[in-house]
Amino acid sequence: MKKLLLSVLLASISINPVFADHHKKQDVRPASKEDFIRFMKSSQGMWRAEVLSVIGDRSLGNKKDKTTYYWHSVFQNSSCMTSLGSGGVSSTRGVTFYDPIAKAVIRTAVSSDGTISRSTHMPKGDQWYRETKISKPDGTSVKLNSDVIHNDEEGITTIIIRGDGGKGSVKEQKNVWYRQHK
Repeated sequence: MKKLLLSVLLASISINPVFADHHKKQDVRPASKEDFIRFMKSSQGMWRAEVLSVIGDRSLGNKKDKTTYYWHSVFQNSSCMTSLGSGGVSSTRGVTFYDPIAKAVIRTAVSSDGTISRSTHMPKGDQWYRETKISKPDGTSVKLNSDVIHNDEEGITTIIIRGDGGKGSVKEQKNVWYRQHK
């Protein structure tokens, strides 16, 4: 009996856990500095969207009302991009950089209501996979993951968001952003 219990315990330790979103992260690889430059070029400029929610917004998961939101990213140098977002009742300031230890593109942003978000972007094929942790002013947190799909030729970025939206799970929400100018 002890051998059976030991065998079951060892088997359970050696089996990798499979999470509901595990399949969404397939083909993700570490980012290089070159990937970061590619990310910045795809993200720079003025963007506009009619979004169901902004990633840190209290309306996350809202299926009724859309808000016009603007996002302006400026390539500062080969190490940094700054961003300003506005729409609805808040504005956001962010900085994007390459973390050579994490081997990921990191975006940290703070909104006018005190919401803090930190997103980790990693290449997924030619596109990007994003994991975001949000800290809200009331002390609650939100964890999301997204596929970020850039179409540079058409100037469109599609973001498919999933995860814990605080009020409940966000099964899948799609926001489409249109580049206004570079």
